[in-house]
Parts: sequence; structure tokens; C-alpha cells
Amino acid sequence: MVMQILSRLPPKSLMRFRCVHKSWYNFINDPNFVDVHLSKSTDNRCSSKTSTCVLFKRCVLNNEANHILLSLVDLSNDNNDVQIQSNSIQDLNLNNVPPLSVGLRHDCLDIAGHCHGIICLTDFSENVFLCNPALKQLKLLPKSCLRLPQPPPKTLNRLQSTGVAVGFGYDSRARVYKVVRIVMHFEGFWILFYPHMAEVYTMSSNSWREIKTDIPSTVVWSSSSSQIYFKGVYYWFALELDKQTLDENKKVMLSFDMDDELFFDTPVPDSLQDSEENYGSLGVWNESIALFSYHVESGVSKFIDIWVMDGFCGIKGSWTKHLTIEPIAGIGMPLTFWNSDELLLVATDGYVVSHNFDTKVLRNLPIHGVLFEHFQAVLYTSSLISVN
Repeated sequence: MVMQILSRLPPKSLMRFRCVHKSWYNFINDPNFVDVHLSKSTDNRCSSKTSTCVLFKRCVLNNEANHILLSLVDLSNDNNDVQIQSNSIQDLNLNNVPPLSVGLRHDCLDIAGHCHGIICLTDFSENVFLCNPALKQLKLLPKSCLRLPQPPPKTLNRLQSTGVAVGFGYDSRARVYKVVRIVMHFEGFWILFYPHMAEVYTMSSNSWREIKTDIPSTVVWSSSSSQIYFKGVYYWFALELDKQTLDENKKVMLSFDMDDELFFDTPVPDSLQDSEENYGSLGVWNESIALFSYHVESGVSKFIDIWVMDGFCGIKGSWTKHLTIEPIAGIGMPLTFWNSDELLLVATDGYVVSHNFDTKVLRNLPIHGVLFEHFQAVLYTSSLISVN
């Protein structure tokens, strides 16, 4: 009975209850209770038709400098009206939190996956972090086992390396959390490519190890909105370049199976290949991987096609177009679905809006940032799982 009651409480309350007595501390920290609490939280999010917690990554202007802000926002849909209370916006300012405040490239910070209340953050240099906002925990991962030391400034003709893609998820077979990183080696200004290499970090061992990969050296990664974790697989929207000219050759979706540690590539709809001004980003819609295809002119998206992946877990399959959203004035790009008929988008002025594509109603939300193309949004579930 006690477990049933406590497992329904938010982590913030449980963190206070741990201080009541040693027996409560041990009970709340017990792995079995943590699993039960996570199961309840996940069930509540999936069954809720009216309320959803969304984690936004946005860029804000502070003292004439851009800073990254993570914001947890509770959205509710009561009587077909999107509600958001000012006290339900929880800002997680990372700029003064060690170790994030040390050596972090704030202009490049990305969410590289969310799973079971844990967020993976990276600035695509050496730094990768795991964060549990509910527990106020932040962990800097060990250094890469593949990346080379940074060369002296203005060094051109020397072998260099950089992390080009990072993804975080859960291996349900081994019951461990993993981070995968793809590392590119090159000489000169990306003139001479070497085969990509890959490494996996496991939270249980707190270490990186190299894994096999056959990703072509000409594959590069696109914007931060074009990646997502879903049901044991991490997905990236990527570009394949012409090896001679380095011009865009085609767009592809690359995926990584957390259980088997294998990479797959899936062709994207032909309409995305027609022009360099056609963009793609990934999301989840009705328990399937969705691809947003949108054409941009002068920074404004002209239309949004929503494609859904058919096939096993989205690793191998084809795409079916389910919906086209007609042009909406001032809209920059789609972010994510927060329920089955509501899509979050960011406008070119930096404000977030919720669009109901059944009723065609557009509602403004009090979430704002500069540089709208740096926005990210993921559906968030709180948990007691420690990153330490």
C-alpha cells in the first residue's frame, strides 16, 4: 500500500520525504521502487489525454550574449483550449552549474536524447552530459576513447577529429543506459575524409568502448531538431555529400539499435530530395516515427508534410504521407507533437505556438527565444533514476 501511494508522487516530493527517516531514504532509493515509480510515470503520461510535460531547449539573450536555457512546461488541453500556467514553467539555467559552466560551447548545446527522465546534452566538442532535472543531478561523461587531442590553432594539414553525432537511449536487453557517439577524422578543411568511427558509453561501467560501424565517410549531420530516441532506437536525419565536390548528394535517415549496437540507414521520401531548400526533422506521432518535410523560403516554412514510417520500429520500412499542413504566416519550423492532434511550432519571431490541425486553431504560448532554428522540444517524463 505504501509503495502504491508513494509511487504516484512526483520526484520533488519524494526527495523531501527521503529526509524524514533512514528507512524512507532506503525505500525511495531502492531499485525496485525506482522501477515502479518510472512505470507509473510513463503510464500516466501515455494515458493522459489533457496534460503533457514538454522540455524546451531555447536560446535567450542575456547581457547582449546568447545563453542556453532548458525549460520544463506543463501543457494542458481543457475544453479544446491549450492552457499553460506561469508557475508551471520551470527554467533550468545551465550557465552557472558546474561542470556545465566550465568549457562549454553554449552556442552549440543540443539535447541528444531523452529517456526515462534522463536528458543527454552535448556541445559536439569533447563534452557530453547526463542530467536528471527532477533530481537536480548533472554528470560530465569521461573523455572519448576515439577523439584525438585538439591540435594547435591554425593547424591545417594534420589529422584531426570531431564528434559529429551523439545519441542517448536504453538497452532493454542488458537493462543499461547508453550513449553512442560517431567520430569523424579528417585532414585540412574537411578535404580528406577518413572512415567514421563509433563508440558507446554505458552508464553502468562509466566508460567508452569502440564499436564497429560502416557509415560512409561522406555522411554528415544536420540541424539539432533532426534527431530523436524512440523505443530502443536512436534516429538522426543526415546528409550524404558528394565526395569530390562536398555538395549535398542526398538526404538519409540513420538509426542505431541500442540493444544490438547496429547502425541502419533508411531512404527518405523523394520529395525531400528535390531541393536544398526542403528540410526534414523527426518526431513521434501516435506511437510511430514521423518525418516533417517542409520547404523554407526567406526563413518561413511554406508547408509541412507529415510522413509516418511503416515497418518494424522504423529501422527498415517505407514512408506514408498522412497529412499536409498548409502555410501558416510567420512559422519557422515544426518542433514536436504534444498530443495526437496538437503540433508545437516555433515562429520566426522566436515564440512557440500550438497548432491543432483538426480545428486549424493556432494558439500562442509564453515560451520565447532568439535564433528560432536552435529550438528543440521533447516530451518529458520525470523519474528517480540517478545519473551518478
